Amino acid sequence: MIRSISRAGASALALGGLAFAVIPPAAAQTDKAPAGFVSLFDGKTLKGWRGDMTVWSVKDGAIQGGSPTPIPHNTFLVGEKNYANFELRFKYRWLTPEGNSGMQFRSAQTEGPYAMTGYQANVVPTNAPPERFGMLYNELGDRQEMALLGQKATITRRPAGAGGRGRVVRTVSEMVNSREAIIGSIKPAPEWTEVVVIAYGNHIVAAINGLLAFDAIDNDPVRMKDGVFGIQAHSGPAMIVQYKDIYVKPLTAAPNLAGRFRTNPTPAPEPRQTFKDSTKAAMPDEALPKE
Repeated sequence: MIRSISRAGASALALGGLAFAVIPPAAAQTDKAPAGFVSLFDGKTLKGWRGDMTVWSVKDGAIQGGSPTPIPHNTFLVGEKNYANFELRFKYRWLTPEGNSGMQFRSAQTEGPYAMTGYQANVVPTNAPPERFGMLYNELGDRQEMALLGQKATITRRPAGAGGRGRVVRTVSEMVNSREAIIGSIKPAPEWTEVVVIAYGNHIVAAINGLLAFDAIDNDPVRMKDGVFGIQAHSGPAMIVQYKDIYVKPLTAAPNLAGRFRTNPTPAPEPRQTFKDSTKAAMPDEALPKE
């Protein structure tokens, strides 16, 4: 049985109508890169990244993203180097109760001011809809929610009878952990949430604070096979999020994940096979009709 980590209280400071968590002034970037990993952030500058510098900065040894005023459109801090198969580690914390962010991977810059498309490990506060917390998402296009929090899922694309790109289908075989356990492991600032993302071929997994968050097989032929990393500041209310200890290790062979992360599998609820209608914004998945 997985035991969740208890929450700790956090104080806050109101500034210009935006509540910020009170954090210690000591530098946040303290850990050295683990053996075999390279650091994507030096703890002092945004060297190796590009983006809108009215949104991104370095504060207390961490990458800080957001604004004390509403953000008009999605914007990203874009990395430089391409990676295909890798293990990525990073830590984040929210200094505001609201916001929407994420770590892009196997992604590319697209049309627009620092816009990106590709995979994303979703990073949101704990008051977000639980199924979307920590999910595997695909920024832009018709793929969107790939694997929701706690799901072991296979992604396919069913051809459309009248042509076109067809329909993205998610088939969930089980829940790898309860959403309550994963979200219950999160502590408010000044504590950090630790995330691991492993991508090898069409297999992508993520863990949050040592708990397996999703396990996805992506068999969609239009999936991204490589690309750069990026950090999102989503359009919407004023928000502040921080990232640090961003490390990556390229993989040359499929990793052995047996026993790597804590998991407590349970049967997946029905419907197990669903699709997302990308023409219906903010609508839940629909049960896949039988052929």
